[in-house]
Amino acid sequence: MHSKSFLQTSVAEQPAISSFEPVPDPIPVHLCHAFAPATHYVCEWKDYWLECPGADRLRVGTERIKPKARDLFLLRFENQLGLTSIQPFAGERPLCPPIYIEVLSPKFPSPDAHLRFFRTLLDDLFARAARLPFTIRGPTGRGVREVPRPPTPLFTFHFLCQHAPRLRTALTIIQAMPHRQLRDHPAFVPLTEVAEADADVLLFILHTPREWVPASGFPLAERLQGHAPTRVWQRRPVETTDTPENRFVQHFLRQVLTAAEALPDQRWWLKVPSERRVLVRETICLLRQALVHPMFDEVGPLQRLPLNSQVLLRREGYRDLLGLWQRFHQARRPLFEPLQEAIEVRDIATLYEIWVFFALIEEIATQVKESPAVDFHFSEEKGMEWEAWARFGRMGTLVYNRGWRKRSYSVPLRPDFTWMQGGEPQVVLDAKFRLERRDLEGVEEEEESKPEAVARRTDLYKMHTYCDALGVRAAVAVYPGDETLFYDRARGRRRSMALKEVLLGDLEGIGALAMSPGNMTTNPSG
Repeated sequence: MHSKSFLQTSVAEQPAISSFEPVPDPIPVHLCHAFAPATHYVCEWKDYWLECPGADRLRVGTERIKPKARDLFLLRFENQLGLTSIQPFAGERPLCPPIYIEVLSPKFPSPDAHLRFFRTLLDDLFARAARLPFTIRGPTGRGVREVPRPPTPLFTFHFLCQHAPRLRTALTIIQAMPHRQLRDHPAFVPLTEVAEADADVLLFILHTPREWVPASGFPLAERLQGHAPTRVWQRRPVETTDTPENRFVQHFLRQVLTAAEALPDQRWWLKVPSERRVLVRETICLLRQALVHPMFDEVGPLQRLPLNSQVLLRREGYRDLLGLWQRFHQARRPLFEPLQEAIEVRDIATLYEIWVFFALIEEIATQVKESPAVDFHFSEEKGMEWEAWARFGRMGTLVYNRGWRKRSYSVPLRPDFTWMQGGEPQVVLDAKFRLERRDLEGVEEEEESKPEAVARRTDLYKMHTYCDALGVRAAVAVYPGDETLFYDRARGRRRSMALKEVLLGDLEGIGALAMSPGNMTTNPSG
């Protein structure tokens, strides 16, 4: 397909991009739905020249590129995989709608192979995120506030998978015995049904002579000169479920239902395991049925959050829903938004990094036989930060360092993961997206011009940098390959290495740990 015809079918009737060399390959027909809205794909680490008459800059994803010469732009994707867009601009005016393309790694032999790895990665990530064998908690429940921004679909999915049984139990308890309050309901009753005669009642009788009729034979008629009221105003105590606590429950259920109903529209929904999809659909039905329960017939809209209510804090069912509300409003916490964005643009490198986080936590929990608790941290100054701590009792803590920088004695460094014991960093691990099976040692100097050779050598150099600058005992690159090895400072090269040996043993040096979605065993050693 000629580049011009590709652009003519991809953008406006009069495209602003007149040439694209080398020509991007079209997405195979049987993969068009999976890669939509991309229609063509390009390769990472390869130069592409675009001629855009009249354009003074090119927006590629979120970046802006200036021309190398008049109307001529050089496009090269490095460490960037997945969906992206290209759009030329003249000043602030776009010259045509964006073109969507898929950036593939040259390590994948075909788009099919790329998609297979992506789906395997995503399936395994969903499985790990959904089962979460640890407790997510925040520094304090008081830090949870009502926020206008809804949770990400991925957070909603995670929330329902983890807490659907607890939600069902809480609703069953509340519906069986909803909180009620006695309220004074003003009513006009016949004189014979009057139950109280306080000052308000007497004032009503004196100020409403229109209700009087001739009467005799009792003291009130005598006082009113032979008259008595036919009706008298009374306060009637009435039980109602229109309480602040029930308004809170109704409001929360509507929030969860709105978020849950959006899940089947997500692109990744069909990649979710079938049993999880069934669980979500059953929970949606549960929420719909709960909201039409008779207890909500007279419940009004929520005016304020009754967070100091003793009913919410102490009463069974209500107390559980308050806890779930606090968890639901952790949606602004840092883990799920970047994950959602990575899925939307099929960013395999970021997804792999997050997958490694979950895989490491599960593997460490198995090795040390300690169920971890994970804290997500955020601050009022910086808002939501990506900083997760998985604490394994006294054994140690795994820190996910996105947004946190460990000071070195030279330039700032930020490894993906740090294993800490006694408050001190001992081992750092860095997730590296590498696919092809190559010997990490056998790279010739002349191969350094090749992207995969440079990245591989760079990975090992980076581990040396971490050891030196951060003063840690060991530094390990985690990548989705076949070979695991370790260069021990005292014993030399080792062909195998278990994660427990590095974290809890006495190994000192650098290495690479193979961890690949779909191929993980209980012990990711070589």
